[in-house]
Amino acid sequence: MPTLFARRYARKTEEVGKTEKVLGLVILLLAAGAIAAFVVQVATNEDYLFDVDEQAYAPATESDAAKAETVDTPPVEGQNPFPEPGLEGWRAPTRVDRFDQDNLYMEIDGRAVAYLRQGVVGLTVGSYHHRDDADRTLDVYLYDMGEPANALAMYRSEEAPDAPRVPLGQEGYQVGGAVFFCKGSSYVQVLPSRLDDADAHAALKIAERVAERIEE
Repeated sequence: MPTLFARRYARKTEEVGKTEKVLGLVILLLAAGAIAAFVVQVATNEDYLFDVDEQAYAPATESDAAKAETVDTPPVEGQNPFPEPGLEGWRAPTRVDRFDQDNLYMEIDGRAVAYLRQGVVGLTVGSYHHRDDADRTLDVYLYDMGEPANALAMYRSEEAPDAPRVPLGQEGYQVGGAVFFCKGSSYVQVLPSRLDDADAHAALKIAERVAERIEE
């Protein structure tokens, strides 16, 4: 038995007009044509299926991020915190790398969290090189801690208690040839690549020259 809906709205075939039949047939043919064209496109166009822009989907590498976020600039007179060493055989950095709070982790990795908590503003890095030996370097890390109290606190958090003191800035010491000191809002580390007396002496002399550039 036809339902109420069927009794009310169903129409007999003979009641459907010729125009309606033609329109319905046209719509059906168009839909079928569109589906057929899509199937042919997928089946025959290998580029559509398999051509992938590998560079677009390649993951970003740390070196790419470093290029984007690290500012590498040659020293500029009056702006270079790394002066001439005043030591025979050594030359000043030819490039200065600067890091801010957002990309500090790229240079000091896991230690960045401690510096950020202590209020670090930025880090400037430069390497002194020996003219006769490319492997002999003295890397200088100059942290801008924003405030003198922050610099002193960061210095003391990493301080070696029994290390010999050196008269640099507010406080300083030398251990394993490396020199550490704080002056004003700066915390400075001078790190030699070799552990010998000659490079320990050079590290101390360069630390003294860097300290002269830092305001109290």
